Amino acid sequence: MACSTDVKPVDIRRKGMDLLARREHGVDELKRKLAVRFGGGEALIELIEAEVDKLVDEGLLSEERFAAAMVRQLIAKGLGPRRLDEELRVKGVRGSWRDCADSSELAIDWYDQARHVYDKKFGDRAMPEDHESARKEWARRARFMQYRGFEPAHFMPLLAG
Repeated sequence: MACSTDVKPVDIRRKGMDLLARREHGVDELKRKLAVRFGGGEALIELIEAEVDKLVDEGLLSEERFAAAMVRQLIAKGLGPRRLDEELRVKGVRGSWRDCADSSELAIDWYDQARHVYDKKFGDRAMPEDHESARKEWARRARFMQYRGFEPAHFMPLLAG
């Protein structure tokens, strides 16, 4: 880790651009990574904030692009709408996934998405025959789908069939 007296604005900018070349970042996330990389003195934090602000002004760093990229990635991982909002909140994105998504992502059929996730996890395995085991398996499957962020309306028909 570099000492704060050795750090120049060009070093911060170069590291920020290196991180952005790998993937989109949020403003807060990039500031945190740069603070970890270069240390945390008050003067250094101000320097990091100034360089990050320049990247935003130049269009090299965009909260909107970061959020849209995250939404695409999370949908591809099979997460539902509730979990999308939670993951975005954790990453410091304000608002709902609907605010971040483009029109193609807004057209997603959550029932089909839930069916795909359910089939991938449980396949064509039937529910157990005895009542107690079936009840436990039903609850396990429902918890899994809720954890993935789907609304009950998206997956309840899958549990019945």
